[in-house]
Amino acid sequence: MNESEFRLRLEIDNTVLQVWIEQGWLVPETTAGGRDFREADLARGQLILDLINAMGVNESGVDLVMDLVDQLHGLRATLRDLTDAVCHQNPDVQEHILSELYRLERQGRR
Repeated sequence: MNESEFRLRLEIDNTVLQVWIEQGWLVPETTAGGRDFREADLARGQLILDLINAMGVNESGVDLVMDLVDQLHGLRATLRDLTDAVCHQNPDVQEHILSELYRLERQGRR
């Protein structure tokens, strides 16, 4: 979606959007036609609005939350890659990994 539609859907003005981009909370794709926003950007924008308006979180707090969200997404991607890598191993290697996970779980490390 273009910048105008994005601002309209979130009911924010250009100044607010510019601050969010400058803070790095949103990183839209830049094309020849301008900025392009994805549905994920819309969800991030709604989260930012909820943090600020509904919860009273200040700019530093939003910074922290958005950083944690980004870290969580990065960890999920890493876990997905690790899971794919394990699935491509021989069954005996997969069984060994599962056994180790169960052992760690019994020790309370998970």
